[in-house]
Amino acid sequence: MEQVHPLTGHNITLFLLQLAALLVVARLGAEVVKRMGLPTVVGELAAGLLLGPTVFGHFFPNRFAALFPPDVMQRNLLEIVSWLGMVMLLMLTGLETDVRLLKNLGRAALVASVFGMAVPFVFGLGLGLWMPARYVAQPDHKLLFALFLATAMSISAMPVIAKILLDLDLTKRNIGVVILSAGVVDDTTGWLILALIAGVADPTRGSGVTTVLGALVGTALFVAAGAFVLYPALRPAFRIATRFESKETDLVLMLVFTLVCAAVTDKIGVHAVFGAFVAGCVMRQIPHLRPEMLHKLESVALAIFAPIFFGIVGLKVDLWKVLGGRMLLIVLVVATAGKLVGCTAGSLIGGLRIWESISIAVAMNARGAMGLVVAILGLSLGLLTEEMYSIIVMVSIVTSFMAPVLLRVTMKMVRMTEDEAARIAAEAAKGVFDPVKLRALVPTAGGPNALVAARLALWMSRQSAHPVTVLYVDRASSRLDFLRRRFKRNPAGLNLGQHLDRIKEVAAEAKLPVPVVRQQVSRDVAGLIEDEAARGYDVIFVGASGSRRGVRGEMLEKLIDRAPCHIAIVKQRGEGDGMYRRMLVPVDGSFFSRVAVEFAVRYAEGVGDDAEVTVAYVADVRPEPTESRALPDSGLRAMIALSKEGGLEKLSPVFRTTKVKTNLIVKDPDPQKHPILEEAGSGKYDLIVLGAENRAIHHRLFFGAENELLVEESRISVVLVVPKLST
Repeated sequence: MEQVHPLTGHNITLFLLQLAALLVVARLGAEVVKRMGLPTVVGELAAGLLLGPTVFGHFFPNRFAALFPPDVMQRNLLEIVSWLGMVMLLMLTGLETDVRLLKNLGRAALVASVFGMAVPFVFGLGLGLWMPARYVAQPDHKLLFALFLATAMSISAMPVIAKILLDLDLTKRNIGVVILSAGVVDDTTGWLILALIAGVADPTRGSGVTTVLGALVGTALFVAAGAFVLYPALRPAFRIATRFESKETDLVLMLVFTLVCAAVTDKIGVHAVFGAFVAGCVMRQIPHLRPEMLHKLESVALAIFAPIFFGIVGLKVDLWKVLGGRMLLIVLVVATAGKLVGCTAGSLIGGLRIWESISIAVAMNARGAMGLVVAILGLSLGLLTEEMYSIIVMVSIVTSFMAPVLLRVTMKMVRMTEDEAARIAAEAAKGVFDPVKLRALVPTAGGPNALVAARLALWMSRQSAHPVTVLYVDRASSRLDFLRRRFKRNPAGLNLGQHLDRIKEVAAEAKLPVPVVRQQVSRDVAGLIEDEAARGYDVIFVGASGSRRGVRGEMLEKLIDRAPCHIAIVKQRGEGDGMYRRMLVPVDGSFFSRVAVEFAVRYAEGVGDDAEVTVAYVADVRPEPTESRALPDSGLRAMIALSKEGGLEKLSPVFRTTKVKTNLIVKDPDPQKHPILEEAGSGKYDLIVLGAENRAIHHRLFFGAENELLVEESRISVVLVVPKLST
């Protein structure tokens, strides 16, 4: 029976110190290279070299041995974190990758990958057959050694390539999709070939042919299952996860799904990073992923796990063993030339331009950790000598340094296509309210303002993948009342059924998604609404208090103070019922007025082609009584700035892509009449949209004198949009 050696306190202490040292040095290295204009991955790799035997271990061998002892168990602890870093990095890469673009770019990626594998493989095979015997661990198996070297030269490093593309913000570009797709094919093919070589070199692993065939079939089944089984199953799974009382359940589901996919591909003989990448690609298509959850995941993966992973890569390299070696230079030149020639030729044949092809070749030249894994495998199989192992490791490190530096240079020559520009502009033009992913929550007690709020939410969510949630909360004054309300509703909510029927009628008539209705009982209404909104909602549509003037109310004060997302307070006036078509939005250049404009535009997009938004700017110079009523100079300048091409885009990025009809007016300040109230009363409009900041003192709502006046005196309905700045 094998003896088990449990971890000691010293093992744990060393492990924690190792992680701390890697994080500190990696962060410093990333900061230095970032100031030099280079991707952070360069600094993170350099951090490993500094902490490894190349620098720290060479000049301070005793201290290095104390911090990084040559103990297998201690080393395996770091390896586990390194693997987690690889898996999480590839999951994020998949989440950034739009696989739908492969419909148009698949041919280029496939041809680039095939040539990017075949040409360096031929180069490596020739080099391996030529190489002197002292570099071959088993001279009797030189062909096997040559095949192994050829595979090591043809494989690319998906984690390093993914981090480079993320650092350079290329995952949304066509070329980024081609690079990632080609990298996936390269990696998968490379690991299949390695499985075959390992099977031949080590008979205890089973038949090489059987292993490869099993991996091929398993990979095909895995990809098919991802598209036709996992994706349909994940959509309701993520929707259910957002309903859990425990927070971040959807984040846990993401990680579990990724880890399982990585384990499956590792089991079938393909690298685990392939499964993580596919998991990310599948989850990208899920409309229920919360942006704030993705930001949390990204911050942890890129700030902690990725630096540790790249630091460990550099930690394994000792440059003193290979510096000055002629063979190192030969292998490096052959490996680089093979990738550059192969990928460039393949990309050109695939229909890409010359600089696009060169950029793909430069990125695919990075071997990174994959090269290290190949080197370790070759050493363990007895195919490589210590010197040849060091050479392959050094080639992996150097090519990983070369890729981001050269890619930054070549990408300056790559022209962005019109389709790319339009797609990226659309991505950037989402603004505060993403029309496709918008999640709206409507708390209601059955009042008329809440009814209008619900209708506004329905029209604004017309393009969204998420139905509007209508939440009725029955207030309980005590614990006894709480139990009573469980079985008997508050009389204030007796008209709720009719109220909800009217909302559903609006949805049915306009062919809008049927809202989801939830009913709860709580002693703290605002607290329950806050908890519900924290499940990933973007906007709370709430009716103003029932009083004739203003929007004040105890529940509203608490809600605005604690809400985790934006709030739209609806005050109904006149005959409008939530189907507004002519909106007036006062702007003053602030973030709050920008949010109001975006709210109005997104609502108008939901209403349809006959809706229009009028942006009103009040000039900041008041004319003297003796002056004429001509427009002040500041008003003229504002009008010119907004009306010229691209002017509205400075007000908000949504104007880059929206087709909503927009009018521009500049109002002259008038000490006798309020210009916006006068304009709103002209009969041209049925809704005012205001952006507001809560300037409450002692918890009493106050949105500024101008907004308060408009809400109280307006004869048409008003929506007061209060942004949540932290989001």
